Amino acid sequence: MKEWKNITINLPELNLETISDELFELNIIAISIEDKREHHKSDWFHDGVNPLQYNSKTHKLSILVDGEDSTKKLMKNLVQLLELNKMPSYQEYKFKDQNWIHHTQNSFSELQVTNNLRIIPPWVEPSIFQGITIIINPGYGFGTGTHITTQQCLKWLEANFIKGQNLLDFGSGSGILSIAGKKLGAKETIGIEIDPKAIENAKQNCLHNKMKICFYKSIHEIQANLFDIVIANILSKTLISLKDELKLYTGKKLVLSGILANQVQDVITAYSDWINLNEYSRTDEWVILEGNL
Repeated sequence: MKEWKNITINLPELNLETISDELFELNIIAISIEDKREHHKSDWFHDGVNPLQYNSKTHKLSILVDGEDSTKKLMKNLVQLLELNKMPSYQEYKFKDQNWIHHTQNSFSELQVTNNLRIIPPWVEPSIFQGITIIINPGYGFGTGTHITTQQCLKWLEANFIKGQNLLDFGSGSGILSIAGKKLGAKETIGIEIDPKAIENAKQNCLHNKMKICFYKSIHEIQANLFDIVIANILSKTLISLKDELKLYTGKKLVLSGILANQVQDVITAYSDWINLNEYSRTDEWVILEGNL
């Protein structure tokens, strides 16, 4: 049976996302960027203003190569390609062949969020379901439905009457909330997302769901019209910094998520000059806030 090698490399101060594209010149089959930090210290999604930074202080490279390839030769070529001063530290292990596409796809399966709302990846054959199905292909965009904050927002969209309303999804990631809003009857949904790769992922997800939604890199690319509902699932610090911008676009309702319980009062206080926010629901340590104008 064929063997493969996984090599984990600790590189010096470099932008790992940029150099990943260069490394494919070295006959590498697959590359992934892994966080070195403990889960609670990890930037598990971008802050809505600045894209995630994949640098070697916080992340490491993991590459997949043919088991028969020489690791020493590969590392020597890597040093030359990246013009490094010395050989970086690395670890490797070998494993037997297996169906990696099947293995990856098995990591994502049907997720039923509520009795009326479920999420499936595009490779799953849908079972009979009387409710709404959202098809999401995991990619660069945050929001496959597995995180508590995404589920909180989906439940809010389902529970509140949004039919015929205009929805602005700020920090749209995979497009899951925009798509859900449209399927739940929103008249129009628009997504704002700074990461171009996430936007491409969101557009593909719209195709899977047979709908068209516009996604923009900046809120300033759209006309300053008021939206009936503005929903933002980001991080509390960024939500606070965006309070004046979100004010310009909020017509009736504002929904904020990605907030830890010990951050709630700071967010409420920051927005208090133009809207009264209240706790809508809490799951574990995560809170979703809503306010009405």
